[in-house]
Amino acid sequence: MTAAPAKTAPRKRDYDRRKKRGPLRRTGQPLWRQPMVLGLVVLLLGSGGGAGWWAWREGWLVEARSRLDALTHAAIGAVTPFKLVDVTVEGREYVEKSAILAALNVKPGDSLLGIDLQASRHRLESIDWVASATVERRLPDTLYVTLVERRAVAIWQNGQEYTLIDRDGRTVRASRMPPGAETLLLLGGPGAPEHVGELLLLLAYEPMVARQLRAAVWIGRRRWNLILNNNVEIWLPEEDAVAALQQLAKLDEKYKLLSREFGVVDLRLSDKLYLRKRGPGEAPPGPA
Repeated sequence: MTAAPAKTAPRKRDYDRRKKRGPLRRTGQPLWRQPMVLGLVVLLLGSGGGAGWWAWREGWLVEARSRLDALTHAAIGAVTPFKLVDVTVEGREYVEKSAILAALNVKPGDSLLGIDLQASRHRLESIDWVASATVERRLPDTLYVTLVERRAVAIWQNGQEYTLIDRDGRTVRASRMPPGAETLLLLGGPGAPEHVGELLLLLAYEPMVARQLRAAVWIGRRRWNLILNNNVEIWLPEEDAVAALQQLAKLDEKYKLLSREFGVVDLRLSDKLYLRKRGPGEAPPGPA
């Protein structure tokens, strides 16, 4: 009779397998969940976020970017072969050179490629006497500017100073008078430039008077005196000046008032006409 196997045999086999596998280790929390490491991460994130917020708040990042842009432009300028040597301006009659250069904001040696053409154009067109402008690069070294200036319609005499006026009343003290300036209408009186548009509209109703007009004086900041080429003066009323001129045109057609010996035709009263002869050697009042 065979004896039954001993019950301790399976236990020995389990023991042997565990011994070969090595001792069991105690399972713990992952490294990233350890309290010390987690606290360090939170501290770093918190300090980093706070530092980023502070830097943005204080403008440090903006300043750093501006400095970087400046360095970039300087580096480009150092290596570019297209250096600004000359500024050429076409179409300039009235505007001072200094005003143009100030608007362009450039200097010799600047990088031609680094000039903002649109910004330069906008600054030029902000000058009162410039109607429109174009700015071009002409390689290798020239900035080319074309101006369209406003057209002068009159010259305003203010004491001993003469100022060009356009139809919108804009003024410019020109460095030189343009060709044909002697044919422009001469204005006198304080505030005359602001009312030149009204005067031109008034004269459009009576081309006959406009053709003979030499000067106009703004009187008392409220009405015009017109001076013709033959020194005849027309004193217009403050109100209904168009109707007064139209009435004068009819009378002149019938009686030739403007070609006679009368020095003054006074139209200031709507229901009356006053004529005054000019005395010997009497000079007409108005711009000197």
